[in-house]
This record gives sequence, structure tokens and C-alpha cells, in this order.
Amino acid sequence: MYWQLFVSTTDILSFASGWAIASEERDWKYRLSIYYAKPQDSGTFTCSTPRGVTNSISLHVAAVHCGPISVSSMHLTVRVEGTRLGHTAIFQCPIGFKVNGNANLTCQASGKWSSSVPSCDPVRCPSLVTPGALDEPHVKVMEHNCSYGGRAVFSCAWGYQLVGPPGVECELDGNWSGPVPKCLPIQCSPPVIPVNGHLIQSESAGMDGGRYAVGSLVQFACRGAHVLEGEPSIICTETGYWSHPPPFCKPRCPYLGEPENGAVVPSKFAYEPGDELQVICNPGFESRLEARPKCLADGRWSMPLPQCTIYSEI
Repeated sequence: MYWQLFVSTTDILSFASGWAIASEERDWKYRLSIYYAKPQDSGTFTCSTPRGVTNSISLHVAAVHCGPISVSSMHLTVRVEGTRLGHTAIFQCPIGFKVNGNANLTCQASGKWSSSVPSCDPVRCPSLVTPGALDEPHVKVMEHNCSYGGRAVFSCAWGYQLVGPPGVECELDGNWSGPVPKCLPIQCSPPVIPVNGHLIQSESAGMDGGRYAVGSLVQFACRGAHVLEGEPSIICTETGYWSHPPPFCKPRCPYLGEPENGAVVPSKFAYEPGDELQVICNPGFESRLEARPKCLADGRWSMPLPQCTIYSEI
């Protein structure tokens, strides 16, 4: 079987033709190749078999041109390869702006560009000051500029400390340079309770796991024959440390009073271990005991306070 090619125009044109190359197609597909088509190549091409079976194709060759590109958006620049079929136009925006639309357009067979001309929109990062933008309830935004290159600066509410960078920057891709920091409560370690002492008051709002929140107040007292030395109350500060070191409970012997018809030397509210008392009797009186009471390490006196006795009874 063979085909005969002819063109339904008065001019005889010469084009490459022949059976398809692929073995599975060469017995039934006949190919017409027109390279570098020109307007004069337009016409109807018909293949015919000796038996009169025909197949025709109409070809219209026309030059395709897309219209000129007009750029009205501020900051937008374009590089146009050409306006013929298949040519491209590439759009760009300066740093800090992004292309809104298709950055690459192609001239199509319809004579129109593949898309409309884009625009340049400023790069902006998500707002951090709108309701619900921050998951951390104790984080405060002190500075906020969500444009490209802008910064967001954070701080914490009273009694909390910042964990993480104090600020982030808006980057070229429209994302912040890092996550929003966290605010964790400032806490003081449990205070050291002095030996022979105890806590008489503990205001520990927000205490967690034995630790004390900022502003917590604790007060100390001593047991038995001990006297507090140092600050009787301390407060947890914003530094995470107590306002003063814990006090000490030191042993003290109590004041025994004055003997009748006499006096004690020295006279103090409390006495340290090792102190001794001397009893001085008034004229006409004398103490029967020469020994002196001594303050012991456990806060007790070594003996009772001697009394002054009149001479006539000695």
C-alpha cells in the first residue's frame, strides 16, 4: 500500500514526507514534515491511496506576537526576552519585597502572555501583637516591627525571667529569625533552717516543688535557750536569691534578775556561753557562796543565783 501527497493549491510545494520510522507505525502512519514554516506554506495537504482513500489537514501559518508589557507597580523590574511565541518575561523585586503573582511569563500561541503582570509587595512577618499571637501569657512585646529587617523585642512580667534570645528579626522569607522566648517563674531554693530553729511564718504564693516564688516571705524563730542572730525574716528577690542569708540560733543564758539586797555584774538581757555572774551585796549583806554562776554551752546556768544574807545570820 502506498500514499500519494498533494497540496490543494495552484503552487507545487516540496516538503519532506514518508512513512513513520517506528516499526509498529510504518505500515499505517504517513508523515508530513514542514520546517521553518512561512505564511506561504498555508494550505490544505491531502494524502491519497490508489483506491481513493484520502486524509487531509489544513495548515494556517501566521506570526504570533504578544503585546508589550507595561509595568506600573512600584519597585517591579522586568527583563523581556522578546514578544514572539515562546519568549519569556522575567520579573524581579528589590530586597525587602516579594513578587505577588507569577514571576515568569511566556508568550503563548494565542498571542497572550501566560499570566497577568505581577506586583511587588513588601515582605512582612506574622504580627506578634494581635490577640492570640503569643502562646506565652507572661511574655511582653516591648518593640514590634514586622517589616523585613524589623525587630521584635520581648520582656517578662514581674517575677518571671526570659529564657531564649530577647529579640528576633523579620527575615527575607517572611519568617521570624527564631521562636518567641519563654518566661519562666523566678524561684528561690528552700531556705536553710538554722539548727535549733524553725519557721514561724511562710508566705509562698506560687511555691512549686519546695521552691519559693518572687516576693515569698519566711520568718524564723529559735527553740529553747537560743537567740536569733541575723535577719529574722527574708524575702525571695527577682535575682532568684533570698534578700539575706538565713540567721543562726545561738545558745544564750537568760537574765536571772537581781538578788535581794544585792546586784549582779554584768547585767544583760542574755548571756553567751562562758559568761560568769558576780553577785555584789549591799552593805551589811554578804553572799554565803563564793562560786560564780557560769553560762554553759547548752544555754543553762551552772548554778542558781547566790543570795545576799545579812551578817547577823551568817
